[in-house]
Amino acid sequence: MLSYPVRLTPIDEHLVMLTFHDVPEAVIVAAAEDDAFGRAVPVLETVLGGYVLEGRSIPTPSGVCGAPTVTTKRFSTVGMIIPGENARRSR
Repeated sequence: MLSYPVRLTPIDEHLVMLTFHDVPEAVIVAAAEDDAFGRAVPVLETVLGGYVLEGRSIPTPSGVCGAPTVTTKRFSTVGMIIPGENARRSR
């Protein structure tokens, strides 16, 4: 399971944009924050699925303290190379 921090940005008085710092291709524009969050998991999983199909690595979620997050249960860190973590395990 991976939890990615997101940023909500008002576009104008009628729209909000939800973006993922670690997955820049995943962008949602919606009429309200609830709508953006409601669409976030399917969009995130579609983009990460595209990474897999292209042979790209799944990005490691950054640790942005206090930022709202969106969690996918479809993808995990199993098999991911995490700098520092894998080096400690191999010792």
